[in-house]
Amino acid sequence: MDQYTTLYLVRHGETEANVTNTLQGQSDVLLNETGLRQAQLVGKRLREKPFDEIWSSDLSRAAVTAREIAGTREVKYSALLREWDLGEWVGLSWSDIAEKYPEESRKFSSGDPESLVPGGESRRQFYDRAAQVLQWITRDFCGKTVLCVSHGGLLRAIFYAAAEGGFHGNFLRTDNTCVCCLKYAHASGKWQLVCWNDTSHLDSQALSSGW
Repeated sequence: MDQYTTLYLVRHGETEANVTNTLQGQSDVLLNETGLRQAQLVGKRLREKPFDEIWSSDLSRAAVTAREIAGTREVKYSALLREWDLGEWVGLSWSDIAEKYPEESRKFSSGDPESLVPGGESRRQFYDRAAQVLQWITRDFCGKTVLCVSHGGLLRAIFYAAAEGGFHGNFLRTDNTCVCCLKYAHASGKWQLVCWNDTSHLDSQALSSGW
């Protein structure tokens, strides 16, 4: 019988930067009121799920979300699960970036894997980090069920790494506190998609503001 490792991925709750479409990158931004409500709801949904390991980005918006899910269980933290390091673009909107960094913005928007955010990670470096997350999970937690609470950009990069699909940009939706699940079949060495961007736990007062 094939052995499977199950990976649950959850994005953090909403922040004010999500509402204003401002880039957060690896800055430590707090959840807003809606984000706290979202974290409580995803926590209620997943609290009884028998995870063998619960890991989170060490940035507070993910950590708070993870602790709501964990309840009394241990949460471990890894910088590997942080959002894309967006360097000098943190705190700016996409329109600000297009105005202040026109050449870099065009290259970034084209999906060029070598596009480098000034002072931050290139697309290739970021996707390589996502691939490292998958390697870490399958190597260290073989046959277990693992939860990782992280960020929208990294969740998308992990999906593309699992699908072995290369560099696809930001076209895959990852709403705040979405639940995603992938399974790894060790015999075939392939990831299987179970669900993506499931926000059925959110009520009308906690609907996600978007990507």
